[in-house]
Amino acid sequence: MQKMEEWDRKQKNMLIPVLLCLSFIIGCFSILIYMMGKNEQEKVAYFFSAAKQNQLIMKGRLEEELTILNGLAVSFGSGGIYSEERINQIIHTINREDPSMDIGFIGVAGKSATKSLEDYFKVTVRDHNNEPIGTLYANNYNEILSNITSTMALAEGLYVILDHTGKKIGGSQHIYELVEGETKLRAQVSQAISTREETCFQIKTQNKNQMVVMTPLGINGWYLLNVLPEPNLHTRYLEMAIGAGIMILISCGLFLCYLYRQFLTINKNQETLAKLAYRDSITGTRNYASFKQEMEKRLRKEKKETYAVWYCDIKKFKFMNDILGYEEGDRVLISLANLFRDYGGPDTLYCRISADNFAGLYKYKTREDMEEWFQKLVDVFQSRYLPFNKKIPMEISMGVYCIEETDVEQLSIDQIVDRANIAQKNIKGLPGNPFGFYNKEIRNRVLFESELESEIDLALRNQEFKIFVQPKISIQTGNQIVGGEVLVRWENPRKGTIPPGQFIPLMERDGKIVLLDRYMFEKSCEWLSNYIKSGRPPVSIAVNVSKIGMLREDFVDFYGEVKNKYQIPDGLLELEFTETVLLNDDAMFNRLVTRLNEKGFICSLDDFGSGYSSLNLLKNLKIDVLKLDIMFFRKSNDISRERIVISNIINMAKELKIKTIAEGVEYVETVEFLKAAGCDVIQGYVFAKAMSVEAFELMLYEKENVYLVPADAGE
Repeated sequence: MQKMEEWDRKQKNMLIPVLLCLSFIIGCFSILIYMMGKNEQEKVAYFFSAAKQNQLIMKGRLEEELTILNGLAVSFGSGGIYSEERINQIIHTINREDPSMDIGFIGVAGKSATKSLEDYFKVTVRDHNNEPIGTLYANNYNEILSNITSTMALAEGLYVILDHTGKKIGGSQHIYELVEGETKLRAQVSQAISTREETCFQIKTQNKNQMVVMTPLGINGWYLLNVLPEPNLHTRYLEMAIGAGIMILISCGLFLCYLYRQFLTINKNQETLAKLAYRDSITGTRNYASFKQEMEKRLRKEKKETYAVWYCDIKKFKFMNDILGYEEGDRVLISLANLFRDYGGPDTLYCRISADNFAGLYKYKTREDMEEWFQKLVDVFQSRYLPFNKKIPMEISMGVYCIEETDVEQLSIDQIVDRANIAQKNIKGLPGNPFGFYNKEIRNRVLFESELESEIDLALRNQEFKIFVQPKISIQTGNQIVGGEVLVRWENPRKGTIPPGQFIPLMERDGKIVLLDRYMFEKSCEWLSNYIKSGRPPVSIAVNVSKIGMLREDFVDFYGEVKNKYQIPDGLLELEFTETVLLNDDAMFNRLVTRLNEKGFICSLDDFGSGYSSLNLLKNLKIDVLKLDIMFFRKSNDISRERIVISNIINMAKELKIKTIAEGVEYVETVEFLKAAGCDVIQGYVFAKAMSVEAFELMLYEKENVYLVPADAGE
């Protein structure tokens, strides 16, 4: 159905230029037809003008010839010569003396003579009583008429004089014999004579088109028939018009051919662009944009069906890319995409969103049915092989959101997919191939996080984020307080105290963690400045730095300016960088540490031991302080092995002139071990929990020159 709609749309797009082209052709030919009509009118006017000139010439010449006959007729009448015999004697004498004259006379009594005078050039002879006594005629009238027609305005034409019956009196050749379609010409001549009007029509003589103009001569009821060839100018004009029309047709035909070719090319390009726009470049499946369009159509069309959206990815896929390479990683993605294609259920619809993240729409009957389907996917996926007979050593996790009837109207496709993604993230950390549904508990947590996200900006403006400090105890100098690590708590007026584990991830996701970092740093500098100005002995304050904040171009400049603003002495501000925020570019981080050291900051590496490359970092990074991760100080099955590792790390740090701090210490015996191992400072519940900055300041007053006594956290 979609393809049909798209084809109709393409046809409509093609129809517009075709209609424009047809309109152009019609317009051009309308102009040509108009111009040809004007040319025809001008041609007819031209022929009528020529015929009128010929008629005037013919009439004038005939009147000249008639003057001779009229003169004789007058002389006979005025001279009293009424005898037919006498008149014939005189005429005979005239004809003998001038051979060009061929005059005859028939008296009134000669009406019964066999010679007919209808075709003759003649005048009436009258007596003194004006009574007719006979008729003078020119016996050589054919010769006279031929001489006259040979001197017409257009000599190349044919000229014939006809009587009132259409019979030829004289002139050019036998016109009826030259014309193709003699009957038609005779009919047109008869019609012109009957109407006694000028007429113009076209005939064909000797395979040539010629124009016939017939006009009354004004003498003896005769008519002048002009057969005139069409002027070359008009013929060329017509040929040019026809040529122009042919050129227009050819040009438009070529244009339409080009347009059709362009139409095919555009369609092909559109198909290519559609593939690029709606197909994933690695797997060849739908991409997310195409998936959303099709999913929305199905949900609106099949409202009564029970659909679920699933969101799936491969666990530790990045690690596999690093080990096997991106080419092998792409093969795994293609294998998983083919798996969804082959086992995706009825009316399979799925897509690759990004990296190893896939989403799909599944028509299900029961939730148990979906779980069985997922387990089948896992079994098939893990049984497949990569090239060189290597099995896919991968586990997948899938979150599912069951679409409710009202969701189609109330939620966008992105929101529906996000819920499946949230369900997947919620169970991704579980062992094996976890599978889970979006539920109310997850929903409530999402709503809670959404509420927190909406209140973060206001909380920053209202300074609801408060400083908490966990003391640092020097175990090598009698368990004295030597400083503290700044922690943050959100004192929300509606929800109470919110621990950082609930809002820090949200701020990292939205990029607002930088604002919090800088806010906490400035508040810490403000407190430390006031504390020093009160005359108390200086203490060291450690502040955490996020990865996003560290990568800001103005990171060093901002922290240096705030430090100078509050006149904090060098060596009292410690910036903690976790192993997870470091980049693979050790040189870049070392340059950053060098710049911070120059501005009087101490740089520490926090959570040492939580990653995979801690020893490598220790070897390459020029840090001042090493903080051992809490994972080292939890009771294990083999304490002796644990302590061997910790002791050696502390010794390596000392040899590298790096100060060591152990955090998360909870037991007195751990304190004793760390003291013996040479650890410099301890943080943990064994001495003190995190407290408000006011409580920390009070502790500094009370415990000055007093040793703290460690106690197990559970006591």
